[in-house]
Amino acid sequence: MLMGLTYEEIIAKIKEKGVSEEEIQTRIKQKLDQLSGLISKEGAAQIIANELGVKIFRDVGKLKVKEIRAGMRDIEVDGKVINLFEVRSFKNEKREGKVASFILGDEGGQIRIVLWDVGHISKIENKEIKEGTVLKIKNTYCRDNNGFKELHLNSNSELITNPKGVIIGTVANGQISSEFSHKNIAEINERDRNVILRGTIVQIFDPRFYEVCDQCSKRAIAENGSYKCADHGNVNPKYAAVLNFFLDDGTENIRVVCFRESAANVLGVKEEELGKVRNNISTFENMKSGVLGKQLEVSGRATKNDMFNRVEFIANSVEELKPENILRE
Repeated sequence: MLMGLTYEEIIAKIKEKGVSEEEIQTRIKQKLDQLSGLISKEGAAQIIANELGVKIFRDVGKLKVKEIRAGMRDIEVDGKVINLFEVRSFKNEKREGKVASFILGDEGGQIRIVLWDVGHISKIENKEIKEGTVLKIKNTYCRDNNGFKELHLNSNSELITNPKGVIIGTVANGQISSEFSHKNIAEINERDRNVILRGTIVQIFDPRFYEVCDQCSKRAIAENGSYKCADHGNVNPKYAAVLNFFLDDGTENIRVVCFRESAANVLGVKEEELGKVRNNISTFENMKSGVLGKQLEVSGRATKNDMFNRVEFIANSVEELKPENILRE
């Protein structure tokens, strides 16, 4: 199995190819600009390394969820299903099929699992896999999706239900796993990961939309008049939303960036309904009515916006703040 290097280690590896620090940083900035800031500096550095043929992995043993990094392959991990999503069908000019996903958790973290193989998906359809099922996953790979990790399984991957001898400790069913901790906004710095913020929306901006693959929903990149997915080649893109707002908790405020389902959750609508705003932005005025002053619990990670020299927060999940949850703590 393989473990990715840190950002600094990736830069050092690229330098071994005879590339200067200045050129590396220029190429990383160009990649971040090209992808509209939807990947981290680490993700951009990984792409540059791959383009230059630089190996950025080292051998490790079996992994816990929190040890998994984007770019790893041949991963083995055990966990419990804590949130199961509907199986979706897709069809385009090249192929048609199904895709399924769920959240897998262990004692230290959680990660989204995406299934493409009909045999694996059938285990969800026939209820062999459901919330609470313990799984062993082998020969899977991890990729970055807008800054968040996903494990993707194909026909060569193994998906073993209720494996003998595997016991998973307490994992909050459908909630943020224990690796997340609450912080005040004034305490946030750009290195913070797996953080929960609680506060009030004090300003919200019109949503923006970007192209994604119609098969796997990964970012689609414009190339020679068409759109290309790294996994599926030329595609007919669909559009996903990104929403920005300022959250204030009394200690400070911070700009929060939400993608797709999380963006829709902020507004209390379905993702499909938010998507319709792209063709008629005026409808957003009614949609955001009552959002100012709404109290939220937002989990995710901090990042540095170099253009504005400020720390921002990339949301992983968004829920309306429930006072009873705070009281229980």
